Amino acid sequence: CGSWSSPAVRVYTASQVEHELEAAKRDYLQAAVGISTTKKLLAIPKLLDWYLLDFAKDLESLLDWICLQLPSELGKEAIRCLERGRGGPFSQFVQVMPYEFSFRYLLHG
Repeated sequence: CGSWSSPAVRVYTASQVEHELEAAKRDYLQAAVGISTTKKLLAIPKLLDWYLLDFAKDLESLLDWICLQLPSELGKEAIRCLERGRGGPFSQFVQVMPYEFSFRYLLHG
């Protein structure tokens, strides 16, 4: 939809749509997931919280899925954050970021 909290609106090509969607997913997660090593906190976008069941069966498996989708070093840092928090309530180490409805931009090409 083009809001700040949504993935960037893109124009896709028929011949490359699967590759382009995969790249868009990776770009969105890399931009929208935050990791604070000092506070030992993992921040996830509200969009993933709203559509959790489209990606996973529960919050724990969603967090595991997110870690697997992130680039190597960022994914490793997210896994370390999750490992430090395991056993306690998710609210201690996972923050769901509020949704920002303001319009952002359109990407083409």
